[in-house]
Amino acid sequence: MPSDLHNELLSAVSPFDGGVTGLKIGALRDFDGSPLRPRRTAAVLVPVLDKSEAEIVLTVRSESLAQHPGQVSFPGGAVDREDRSAVSTALREAEEEIGLDFSQVSPLGFLDRLDTISDYRVLPVVGLIKSSFIWKPDYREVSDVFTVPLELAVDHKSYSHQNIIRHGKTIKY
Repeated sequence: MPSDLHNELLSAVSPFDGGVTGLKIGALRDFDGSPLRPRRTAAVLVPVLDKSEAEIVLTVRSESLAQHPGQVSFPGGAVDREDRSAVSTALREAEEEIGLDFSQVSPLGFLDRLDTISDYRVLPVVGLIKSSFIWKPDYREVSDVFTVPLELAVDHKSYSHQNIIRHGKTIKY
């Protein structure tokens, strides 16, 4: 029988059988305001630990990586030709980065896509992770793995916005 958390997460995601066409896209905009379509696609796993007080698993990317060194991220990466879907990309990457065995995760659905300044369109896949999971980071890819309470992660009042200037244009993040 699915847990309350399982049902709550299912109600918050876009089901897999709906595909991705109905998802919103957090698009980047060119200087003239027109949307920029990234050339590459990626998927990340949003791993939620199935505990009485649910937690999200995050990584700190290795400083030796060419892209996004030292950044906090979800496990994930670029789609490989062998990947059958975004779900398989997210699961493969989570296995590579934090040692997440497929038997430990129940993929539940998608969140809206996001275009990044590093030329990727990223599709987040939410997965419920067994509370007994013990991560085994691949230190070539991640320098640390940690958790944040789900309640804090989804509390929009806990976030602040900053502005950066990129190519003469102010971007709020």
